[in-house]
Amino acid sequence: MPCLMTVACATTRSEVTRVPTLEENCNGGSAYACENWGKQLQVDHRMEEADRAFGLACAMGSTSACLTQGKDRLARGDLDGAEPPLRKVYDEDSEEAALALADLQDARGDVAGAAHLRYEALAIDKSTTEFALGWRVPFDGGLGLALDVNVQPMGLKARRLTLGANMGLDAKRVSLNATVGYQHFVTNWFAPYARALVGPYLDAERSRRNPINLGAEVGMKFFAGPLGHLGTGFGTSLDGSTYYFLEAGLDWVLTLVVLAHL
Repeated sequence: MPCLMTVACATTRSEVTRVPTLEENCNGGSAYACENWGKQLQVDHRMEEADRAFGLACAMGSTSACLTQGKDRLARGDLDGAEPPLRKVYDEDSEEAALALADLQDARGDVAGAAHLRYEALAIDKSTTEFALGWRVPFDGGLGLALDVNVQPMGLKARRLTLGANMGLDAKRVSLNATVGYQHFVTNWFAPYARALVGPYLDAERSRRNPINLGAEVGMKFFAGPLGHLGTGFGTSLDGSTYYFLEAGLDWVLTLVVLAHL
């Protein structure tokens, strides 16, 4: 009897503690399990089964699985099969997917299409709308601030053209401006830019010359992907002020999260 009870307990414990396999979890609807099962199948060189596993994970919403499936199919020369998963990730503003699609277009002989995708890839993951806080140092003394809202959608030359609103203030002037600018992406993290500012002074009595401000800025931005940027440069306006500025920009969603926790 003790022997039989020992065997029964061991058997019961074994059944209770058995961990489901990745395949079982995948079939149960886990995208994470499907993707890791696909990687395991790749190591075992079971490529067709791996493709199916990545496809299941992709269908469940895993963009990394879509990217892996698309790049694997591209490497095997399956251009038509590679495009749908890569397009799915590209639509989520992925630089890596844009570059993979550019390689796909090259393989099809579409040089212009490939060049356009590489042009987009430099800016595709940047924030469409961001808030920026800047510190201004006027050359005529003092210290000022600036608050910006920048809108840079992919539809406007792939985030090269920017529109926005700016409020600038220092000890001698306060202005509210509309802005339009152009930023040239040298790499995916660095872009020199220039912009024009026009708008009324909010303190016309203290402003020295004109009731309307007209100015320009030139500078450079250092991007941290979709999070935001750091910028620096110089600006000047009709009232005679010339200033150096340093600014920090943050994606609007992250800005709201930060403000909510203050």
